Amino acid sequence: MTKLQKVKFHRGDRRPGDQMTKDLHYRKRMIKKDNDIVWQVMEYPHKRIVAEYFFEEDAHKLVKFQNKNKTWNLEGGIPKFLCIYL
Repeated sequence: MTKLQKVKFHRGDRRPGDQMTKDLHYRKRMIKKDNDIVWQVMEYPHKRIVAEYFFEEDAHKLVKFQNKNKTWNLEGGIPKFLCIYL
């Protein structure tokens, strides 16, 4: 028994292209905020602040994981509503 195709294709339809951003990467930086030292994780090239940590090791874990796995690469980066600052 053959399966029926559920999606209707129309003339001129094409498959979506490869939307992976090749230069998407993350960095950590140290800033001083209200007499405290805070480590920020930034997403480049958009320069969005993804997270803030009190300890450098926590920020380094996130940077290392995101640069290795490229979790948000297909979407063009982390969505704006999940970022701290734009």
